[in-house]
Amino acid sequence: MLGRIIIVAAAIVLLVLLAACGETEPTATVIVSPTPTLISTPTLRQAQDKAATATLTPTATPTATATSIPTSTPTATSTPTPSPTPTPTPTAIPVAVSDDLREARLSAPVPQGGAPCGVVDLLDFPLDPPDGLRVVFGGQDFGVLRNRFNGYHAGEDWWNGSASFGTPVHSIGHGTVTFAEPWGWGADKGVVIVRHVFSDGRAILSFYGHLDPPSVVLSAGECVERGEQIARIGRPRTRPHLHFEIRSHMPAQPGPGYWPSDPSLAGWEPPSQYIWDYRITTSPGVLWTRSYADWGTRALGALSDDTFAVVEDATLMGINLLDGSLSWERSNLNRVYNAMLDARRERLYVSNRYGRVEAFRIVDSQDEVSFAPLWQIKLDIVGVPALMPLPGGGVAVSSRGRVFAVSAAGALLWERDDVGRPFDWALVGEQLIFSTTGGEDASLWAVDESGPRAQSAQVNGRPVVVGDQFWVYSEEGVYRLDPETLAAELLYALPKAILWWGDMLALPDGGVLVAHADAFDRRLIALDADGALRWQRSYKAIVRGQQQLLLLDGRVHMVLEHDSSRSSEVSVFAIDVDSAELARIFTGGTRQPQPDDTWAFALDDGRMLINVGGGNMVALDPGVALEALLQE
Repeated sequence: MLGRIIIVAAAIVLLVLLAACGETEPTATVIVSPTPTLISTPTLRQAQDKAATATLTPTATPTATATSIPTSTPTATSTPTPSPTPTPTPTAIPVAVSDDLREARLSAPVPQGGAPCGVVDLLDFPLDPPDGLRVVFGGQDFGVLRNRFNGYHAGEDWWNGSASFGTPVHSIGHGTVTFAEPWGWGADKGVVIVRHVFSDGRAILSFYGHLDPPSVVLSAGECVERGEQIARIGRPRTRPHLHFEIRSHMPAQPGPGYWPSDPSLAGWEPPSQYIWDYRITTSPGVLWTRSYADWGTRALGALSDDTFAVVEDATLMGINLLDGSLSWERSNLNRVYNAMLDARRERLYVSNRYGRVEAFRIVDSQDEVSFAPLWQIKLDIVGVPALMPLPGGGVAVSSRGRVFAVSAAGALLWERDDVGRPFDWALVGEQLIFSTTGGEDASLWAVDESGPRAQSAQVNGRPVVVGDQFWVYSEEGVYRLDPETLAAELLYALPKAILWWGDMLALPDGGVLVAHADAFDRRLIALDADGALRWQRSYKAIVRGQQQLLLLDGRVHMVLEHDSSRSSEVSVFAIDVDSAELARIFTGGTRQPQPDDTWAFALDDGRMLINVGGGNMVALDPGVALEALLQE
């Protein structure tokens, strides 16, 4: 019997050992959204390429739908050349960040004339202050018509789902309580109203309703500070939530909660937008802001020193760079689904989703900007097209895997139906390099006067002009591309990149800075002109979104976007390339995010335009912002 037990025990041990030998290291899974929320599109990123030279035809005649013979495609036979550069470790050492932007603006309330409880320093959000990033819902329903209440919502409803009851409610700023009643709304529970005074003497009221009656212990005349808990969410007749208003009237009575017409015309402000507006307009270096559009704002570029062109709600508009006002708009160019300026800012290409492409000559006089029609052509494509500049002038139009090349005179040069969807592009001299998406079919293409040709080694990603060379930030690492043969040389290997979230920028000294995202880390990597590593630092602790690198007046900046389903924040960091240190110089955001409309653009005079999708367009002087931060 004992012998049988020993044999059975030995068999069990053997099976355990065999199972252990068969175990493998778990593999991290990277999930990339098929419709990412890019900070910058290829059109935006490369509209600033000063190296591009376009030969424009001053006069052209309208061209009918053209027929063409596809250009043959000489294919390079090279493969990426491996480099002895070792693959970096899964994580890098953390970057040093000067992140005192908010702290530098905070101050304790000091009583003064007209403001017995002090003046406002910053405004925070009423739940989960300061930014409310973990709140499930809030900031989206001001002014919404609700027939069951016979009016338009005069505030915002904030809640955290089924766990809302008892959630702490905080004062949005320093102020004086003007009304506090545990049963101020009867069956809809308690109400607190706080008056906030700004440094210029103006004042507003913040209103907090549906509060749990036992938690309302404040009294009129008491002082509260920004972020101080003033009550908790109660159980009104509807599900537990906070009714939050910002208004200029009724300091000592609850008010209706709904209004028979637009409440913004009767003394109410959109609460979350008001908070972000105040935060942004009082930030160091902010020159002006412009309120968000109802639908879609895409950057085209600067038409002149004082006018910036955008497509907004399918209409072409000119934004005054001096104050952010609307200089002009052109809604008579048919419905604009995409547009592109040429490198000389003399010609505008416009496309719709049914294959029509038009060209206009831009006439910028002192009185107004006009667009003289040059030609139009109908292409055999459907869908919102991507536009890219052709070497020597003209435009490449791509949709659903097909690419058409149209000359500056409106003639169809060639077409291809096996290219894929463009991902990013770079133009220098007489050559356009663009990459495509599509999994295993993704590839890199070069276009010159002879037509398009594909790179056979399947190196794909973000092409960047570095001096007189093309470099590519790909999933496997950083490559240098031979412009003649398209042979790819691996300069620096990287853990597999999430290209949607990465970027690469040419540095003034000939090297590059890479913002790299992979399954393990987010890191900044500085490489010399020969591809040798200068330094790398992890910035995983400060971002969970996409990033864009910009060069302004010789200084590198990184724009980071952090999105959730209910909010979006965009931060700008100045990067010291020598010391590998970052300084946060700006933060903006919105509670009505439209991530696809978020972008940043470097202007020639050193200013930066930032468009927070669903929020404000902001003109920022990064030098002033950094100087203000360093002086604190």
